Amino acid sequence: MREYILEKNNNMTRHFKFGGIDIHVDTPLPDSISLETVLKIIEKKLPLAYYQDIEGVRVGAYEEFDERQINALYRDGTLYISNEQDDASDLLDDIVHEIAHHLETKAYEEIYGDRLVIREFIKKREQLKFELTSEGYWTKDYDFKELKFVDSFDFFLYNRVGKKMLNMVTTGIFIRPYGSVSLREYFATGFEAYYLGKRDELFSISPELYDKIDKLHKLASNR
Repeated sequence: MREYILEKNNNMTRHFKFGGIDIHVDTPLPDSISLETVLKIIEKKLPLAYYQDIEGVRVGAYEEFDERQINALYRDGTLYISNEQDDASDLLDDIVHEIAHHLETKAYEEIYGDRLVIREFIKKREQLKFELTSEGYWTKDYDFKELKFVDSFDFFLYNRVGKKMLNMVTTGIFIRPYGSVSLREYFATGFEAYYLGKRDELFSISPELYDKIDKLHKLASNR
């Protein structure tokens, strides 16, 4: 990805700093979306400790996004965000989601060391398996206790089960259907919910995850 950025966008990149973070806009966002405004919202919502050690944020049209059918990723301390956004809320969601992945790498033991979030996730995966089996889907080819992202499982959920059915069977189990694909996404979707207006729902659906994020928030806010 770095080679693509350098070759494709070397003469286009707009660079600025925000809160000590290097921001590179390799391909412009729609005129209706202000990256600076979104970053200021994040600065107000999230404790400074969460993102002050992020190495950079890059916004652009990257080949890997098309290849993997994604619009954001976190890698080596840098947040990569697609410039193709519907509105400022979509951009806000993407950045907060990737900050969650950054935090996870920095505080892995604090998040998962007592295994409470892991056990809650596995229990929800078992509930999901029951719901899918009840709907007539063959689930025996998949390990619902696997914590990591698995391409074949993701394909099963989003291509064979489909978004409409997945949304239905995950309601009340996961805060968002995407939280069911792996432990990392379970944490990141919960993190989004906590900071972007769904704390009560997160507490109701995933109390252990809520409690963990709430404790991290209080610790970070007091630094």
